[in-house]
Amino acid sequence: MAKRIMLIVLGALLLVGGATTALAGGALIAVFGSSDTVRSGTERAATPTLGLVAPMDTIQNTNGIATTVGKPSLSLSAHGTGRDVFIGVGPAAAVDSYLAGAPVDRVTDLEVDPFRLTTDRQNGTTQPQAPATQKFWTAQASGPDPKITWKINDGSYRLVVMNSDASPDVAINGRFALTVPHLFAIGTG
Repeated sequence: MAKRIMLIVLGALLLVGGATTALAGGALIAVFGSSDTVRSGTERAATPTLGLVAPMDTIQNTNGIATTVGKPSLSLSAHGTGRDVFIGVGPAAAVDSYLAGAPVDRVTDLEVDPFRLTTDRQNGTTQPQAPATQKFWTAQASGPDPKITWKINDGSYRLVVMNSDASPDVAINGRFALTVPHLFAIGTG
């Protein structure tokens, strides 16, 4: 009788563990789909300052993830801006030095559904050079419809959106996508 109870308990534990794993796999598939990508809708972001700066601080262990599933990437595109726009990702220290004393809006919070961008204004009077003239960017694009795809690496980074000529009044209609290779296969498994 005791052996039978132990087998029933063990079977129930395996059933619960299997159901939990199946639910987690289903959640991965629901969020990332078969393309291994989660995408935002097109959203409007604007500032009267020289740019929007979003921190991507303390990214760690991407090499471990890359070994398991592949190198994750972040894509950002802007369109319908009516002027040349710059999008770039750069090391935090270099970007902070480049924008020191310049009026920018720093992103403090981002809500996706519904879209809401919370910023903290950094006042200043410094006028930096055009962003594309800087050599520190790890990913950059400029033009009326720029698009970047950045392979995420360990470290601290800043995502910057500016007008290509570093003038004030930045406005974009933007979309982003996060891709983590092989998540569909992992979710299915």
